Formats: sequence, C-alpha cells, structure tokens
Amino acid sequence: MWQLRKLSTNEALSEAGPLPNNWGPIFGLHGFQEKLGDLSWIGPSYADKGWVKLSSDEQKEVFLAEVMATLATKKAETEKIISSPDITVEQKSVWVNFLLSLDLVPLQADFPFEARIPASPVV
Repeated sequence: MWQLRKLSTNEALSEAGPLPNNWGPIFGLHGFQEKLGDLSWIGPSYADKGWVKLSSDEQKEVFLAEVMATLATKKAETEKIISSPDITVEQKSVWVNFLLSLDLVPLQADFPFEARIPASPVV
C-alpha cells in the first residue's frame, strides 16, 4: 500500500491504497519507483510531496480503521432496526443475534486483515 504525503510533516494527502495506474505513462517513468519518494522533480506544485510505501503497522492501522468503520455503521443500522416499534419478537431476536455476531468480529484470529463481517439478516 502507498500513500501520497507531505514530506516535511508526514501529513497524508491521499487515502492509502495501491499506486495509481497512470503515474508511470504520464511522467515517462513506468516501472521506476525510486523517483516516487520525492516528487519535487515534477514541478513546484509537487514540491514537498512524495509517495510513501506504508509499513506493515501502518497497513494494519488502515485496515483496522476501515473494518471498525464498517462495524460501527452496521451496528448503528441494527440498533435502529431493533428499536423500531414495528419489529416482531422473532425479528428482534434475529437482529440481536446479528448484533452479537458483529461484536465477535474483532476476536477473529486474522483480524483486521481478513475480517469476516456477517451478512445482515433478511427478515
């Protein structure tokens, strides 16, 4: 994973992810990665910017943030459904079990890299 950063402050300027596919052909450097650490050679608008390869700890933080955001969204939606007065006891039981299974996601052995988030119930 790579991230565009401001080199003087290490501030992230883009989301972490793979290198853009079009950077090489645009600058005539397809296949060269040693020029990515400092983009000042492109021009003044790129001074103090560079693509940085994320360490394994930084990658884990990115994956963890993504998974936790997904879990928070699913939990909020589930709690809204559970608190609805139109839900039956059977449906509420299914949604409560789903909510409990969401709580177990961080306990998976390969969390956060291969987090298996359960599918929402269909009731």
